Amino acid sequence: MQRPRSLLGLLLLVTPILCLIALAWGWWALSLPKPAAPPIVYRDVDGREITSFESQAGRIQIWVPLERIPPAVAAAVIAAEDRRFMRHHGVDLLAVARAAVTNARENTVVRGASTITQQLARGLFLTRERSWWRKAREIGIAFVLEARYSKEQILEAYLNTVYLGQERGAAVLGVGAGARHLFGKNLEALRLDEVALLAAAIRAPNRIFVESPTVLRNRRDRVLEAMVKDGAARATEARVAMTHPTRPTERATAPAPWFMELVRGEVAQRGGEALGGVQLVTSLDRRLQDAAEAAVRERLAQAERSRRQPANSLQAAVVAIEPASGQIRALVGGRRFAQSEFNHATRAQRQPGSLFKPLVYLAAFEARAREITPSTVVEDEPIAIPARGGDWAPHNIDGRFHGRVTIRRALEESLNIPAALVAQGVGLTNVTKVARAVGVTSSLAPVPSLALGTSEVTLLEMTTAFATIANGGVRVWPTTLSSAGAVSLMPLPEPTRVVSPESAFIVTHLMRGVMRRGTAGASARWGLQEVTAGKTGTTDGLRDAWFVGYTPDLVVGVWVGADDARPIGLTGADIALPIWADVMVKAIRKTPPSPFTPPPGIVMMRVDSETGQRVCGGEDSISEAFRQGSEPVACESLTEAPIVRDIAGWFRRLFR
Repeated sequence: MQRPRSLLGLLLLVTPILCLIALAWGWWALSLPKPAAPPIVYRDVDGREITSFESQAGRIQIWVPLERIPPAVAAAVIAAEDRRFMRHHGVDLLAVARAAVTNARENTVVRGASTITQQLARGLFLTRERSWWRKAREIGIAFVLEARYSKEQILEAYLNTVYLGQERGAAVLGVGAGARHLFGKNLEALRLDEVALLAAAIRAPNRIFVESPTVLRNRRDRVLEAMVKDGAARATEARVAMTHPTRPTERATAPAPWFMELVRGEVAQRGGEALGGVQLVTSLDRRLQDAAEAAVRERLAQAERSRRQPANSLQAAVVAIEPASGQIRALVGGRRFAQSEFNHATRAQRQPGSLFKPLVYLAAFEARAREITPSTVVEDEPIAIPARGGDWAPHNIDGRFHGRVTIRRALEESLNIPAALVAQGVGLTNVTKVARAVGVTSSLAPVPSLALGTSEVTLLEMTTAFATIANGGVRVWPTTLSSAGAVSLMPLPEPTRVVSPESAFIVTHLMRGVMRRGTAGASARWGLQEVTAGKTGTTDGLRDAWFVGYTPDLVVGVWVGADDARPIGLTGADIALPIWADVMVKAIRKTPPSPFTPPPGIVMMRVDSETGQRVCGGEDSISEAFRQGSEPVACESLTEAPIVRDIAGWFRRLFR
């Protein structure tokens, strides 16, 4: 009999000691999170704030001190989650008793009793497993937190760490980030009904706008009624709040959402995740951004109505880049961010079609600098090009053959056979090399149809490539940050000359003809044909429509298509060109464009618009750009320049 009494005495002695040790350990180990570093504040080029944001380790969080959280928000959360928060010591025994009675009556768990302190303990220190042992630890931790911290400290920690959904694969934590995620607003801008919805969302944040309107309204109204009972809202205010719809017709979004997504990615890539409380000046031009967003909305809706297509069946993307700096001035990744966050400008890989042809001719001017010129004649006639799996026979979109044409005419009219022949003549390896050098990073299949844009690329890549041409052959890496705004980040690669200024200018001069006489001749409608260069792109089956055009100061690229890649029945000139024009007109009105100026080594000469031969006058002549030493000889001595005659024969021999 003595041993049991000794064992009991030992337990009575050891248990309090172990409890004291556990309490001491918990006192020091169970610390509330400290306020996060102030978020990065992003501004546009004019210094106006766009948004503030903190994202790291897979979470999105904006830490707001309790004194800056609107009282209605804190009151709504208390009303929704723990109405006796200010009166209990971590565990609400009355709520536990009520929950036990309700659950016993229903013979299932229909009501919980976790306090805000318990929820904080579970979120910070425990897993989501459902077990009595986890519940016991949760209660113990709650008691420790209540003993160590004030109610205000616990409430601030809870309001800044409570889970409120997912955004782009990251957890949204805290009411500050939750307000922006759910309503597209700053916390202080929420109406009373939105405050109640925010508090009601804590139970199931990912279902808040998926549940039936009746269920959602009941949840919101219960919070409003509880706030009235607690004296946190007046009855008249609550009644007005209850009249608002629970589901917004279209969720508000922060300015330039796709652009800001790219900004955050660049900041993280350049080592800026650890930054806090800094001001970063982006390259965003809000006026151009607004113009691009409006152009996408209005032009797509107009096209759908005129062609009797289903509403919202078309998608589009726009990228505007300053070629000298690489700074992205505007970026639209889709039609409506609230409907789809997918960034079509940076992630959608589509065939560029004829938009790729300027890169083919750029490679030709680089590889055979003094042999191929804009006046070189190529045969536009039926041809079979050997390819893996059998001969490939390209054809023009109009189904016709045009005989002997100059490279200028071939590009202006977007003829397919001359582009394919030139690519074969200079080699697909050279075409791929030049395309990669100017900014195309997607995989390019080494097949003959590459010349016609059959390898998939993104709009950002193609706009970057044209920016390199516009910049005289110097590639500048695209960036979403201004030079002043990126001083604290890792530097981008230095600008690099990747093609000669002569080749770049010759291609630009060819694309100025596209605007005046070619497939983009409709640019005259907006008065842009004399001050811009550009190229249309349309893929087989009219599935994708492209246009990229530029001045020396700005390059704007546009893609239009459908998410399911079905035919849209529109060419680049039909739909992409008008969107581009809306943006470019806005840019030119703000800043008149610089003139296109030939670099040293370029000779400007009058030639016949049909034959490319040098002329000394005549109405059908045009001004052509030649690399010095490749220009045609005097017009009075020959009927056909030797360089033209020789290259035409060279192409004929290539496929004899």
